[in-house]
Amino acid sequence: MITVIIPTCDRPISFLNEAIASVLNQSLTACEIIIVDNGGLPVEEVNLNKQVKLFRLQPHVGPSRARNFGAAIAKGDYLAFLDDDDFWDPNFLDIAYSTLKSENTACVYGRIDIWDEGGQKKFKQLSNATLNIQTLVVRNPGTGGINLLIEKKLFWLVGGFQNDLMTSEDKALAIEILKLGEKISINSKAIAIARQHYESSLSSRILPRLRFIIRYRQEVPQLVFFKLVLRIFKLHLKSVFKLKT
Repeated sequence: MITVIIPTCDRPISFLNEAIASVLNQSLTACEIIIVDNGGLPVEEVNLNKQVKLFRLQPHVGPSRARNFGAAIAKGDYLAFLDDDDFWDPNFLDIAYSTLKSENTACVYGRIDIWDEGGQKKFKQLSNATLNIQTLVVRNPGTGGINLLIEKKLFWLVGGFQNDLMTSEDKALAIEILKLGEKISINSKAIAIARQHYESSLSSRILPRLRFIIRYRQEVPQLVFFKLVLRIFKLHLKSVFKLKT
């Protein structure tokens, strides 16, 4: 039994409905779809598919709290997370679940493609070489929330998504799973598609990015840590200068 959790925050209803449709069209049916709305403007239930459950939280509590709320009320033994502007290949759940069973693991990551005006393109694909703690601290090799299927027991064993992280919470989850010594499966045939657009992103804000880097500073050499901090400050200054001009 798989529960699909979709946090949403002030996204166009057409995007959210496309995300929901991609879940309903899966070759392996989810037992439930939970929408967790934490936007400033509430989602109207009349515009949603009747097969989904809608819950509202306080506005802008963040993606981690929204996902964790969905996980806390989920009936399924397995959890999958989809963002409100992204969607899945029709066989995503089937391939991901089959991988867990065949490899006897509790967590699997698929591939992330992007969707823009030119259509669907390959974007990020994990490998055994890149799936390690140090790489995850430095960059994201493909551990998103949208390409993950995880057993609910393991999800809560590592504490779920970290509520105080407004960005990089997906990397933090993967790091905590690896620190626990759990094996993570990878299957590039399980495809999640991220919609490419150019809105302001949480990842461009300096404080959330610094919080993640500082939390895992012991996992990388000191020189690497300082280089990461310096890079974040440079990106911040660049974005500030761009806004002013």
